[in-house]
Amino acid sequence: MDVTSGQRNPRGSEVEPEKFWDGRGPQAKYMAVSDACWLYQDRELEQNLRKLVWRQARKRVLGRGWVKRGWVGRGRGDLRLGRNGLEMRFTNGTHVMGWKELQDFVRARRS
Repeated sequence: MDVTSGQRNPRGSEVEPEKFWDGRGPQAKYMAVSDACWLYQDRELEQNLRKLVWRQARKRVLGRGWVKRGWVGRGRGDLRLGRNGLEMRFTNGTHVMGWKELQDFVRARRS
């Protein structure tokens, strides 16, 4: 196995390497929110955060069945959505953006 490929799991198939966000600045958060809206469009994340109070939006988004607890991403960095909010994986740890802050970012995107 060469160094550039991902790690291998016990069954021999390749595992996706972890992807981290570049920095903790507003640009990384903005891109993370943009990716989350795209990744969770089947749960209408953006629409619910625009129209409803954040508590109702959280209940509606998470109430549609189990959210996959694994990390997902569009190539820029890994994300996952949960009860506490949107988790973003940085090189120095995980940052959680709460639902209220997430709603503020979504509403500011196209005001």
